[in-house]
Amino acid sequence: MGNAGNWILSGLVALMGLIGLFVAARGGHSMPYWGGLVFFAFAVLFVFFMIKRGFDHAERHKSH
Repeated sequence: MGNAGNWILSGLVALMGLIGLFVAARGGHSMPYWGGLVFFAFAVLFVFFMIKRGFDHAERHKSH
């Protein structure tokens, strides 16, 4: 996947993470609450992983 594809994918996952927070805010203390929080945590970790991949990719091409 190209650089632009990574940006688009990360942006969509971040948007879905925010939607997960809205679901959690309106969910009370039931399954939507915990599901929204878990999905938000997944989205944050995924975006951090994509940032790491970008830096690793740039470092790999810098040394050659």
